[in-house]
Amino acid sequence: MTQAPLGNVKDIQITKKGTPFSLNFLPQVTYLPLSVLITTFKKENVKRPLEGFGVLVPSKEQQNGFRTLGTLFSSMMFPDRAPSDVHLYTTFIGGTRNRELAQASTDELKKIVTSDLRKLLGVEGEPTFVNHFYWRKGFPLYGHNYGSVLEAIDRMEKDLPGFFYAGNHRGGLSVGRAIASGCKAADLVISYLNNASDNSVS
Repeated sequence: MTQAPLGNVKDIQITKKGTPFSLNFLPQVTYLPLSVLITTFKKENVKRPLEGFGVLVPSKEQQNGFRTLGTLFSSMMFPDRAPSDVHLYTTFIGGTRNRELAQASTDELKKIVTSDLRKLLGVEGEPTFVNHFYWRKGFPLYGHNYGSVLEAIDRMEKDLPGFFYAGNHRGGLSVGRAIASGCKAADLVISYLNNASDNSVS
């Protein structure tokens, strides 16, 4: 079992019945950088608090000064994640829209996120808490070669009995789809091991 991103699978030394198994058929996978900024604001300083999961910012809103991809209203979804007197927000920056911006400093991103939340929610003042996470390979870019990526995954599973793939390359990027992909792979692993056990007994 490995948790290697698909882009790094080529570096894994895999053998099949003692013979090295070449993975040179795997296509190049492009990943996008992503920064995530966690912020909190005092409830009295959020003049237009919105109910719901969060907001996505359409790319055309860049002309109106928005630079973030979207924000999750984390304390709305999970009230116990933050003290009762603050709103907790999770904001995403980067992707295809602003690759370079994903690599910006925490201070610069704090200014950008605060500006966008001011437009969206009417926040006032500075956040009372800030935490910044950066991923150089935040998520895969579904592009023109996506079909070849799926074909390569299918080939690995076909040619390597006992190999099962799960992740956001198959089925979608959302957390729900990634979990579904993992559950499906787990079921396949259990079935494979049960069949292997039955064959060894017989």
